[in-house]
Amino acid sequence: MNNNNHQVYGESCPLCGATNECRVHSGDCWCFHTKVPQELRDQIPVELKGKVCICLNCVEKYNSEQRKYP
Repeated sequence: MNNNNHQVYGESCPLCGATNECRVHSGDCWCFHTKVPQELRDQIPVELKGKVCICLNCVEKYNSEQRKYP
């Protein structure tokens, strides 16, 4: 989620429940190189903010839908 200072506890996407494939603990993650739209981050439940990552599939699906309906 483009924030190297946060700790990730969950392995599941808070939006769809799929594995989020976060690799923040290894020092490099897909989310360091991908913009996660604020609109998606706003959908994370308050108690999970800064603790879980949205999966790449949700990010790509959101971006695809935005291109269809600008």
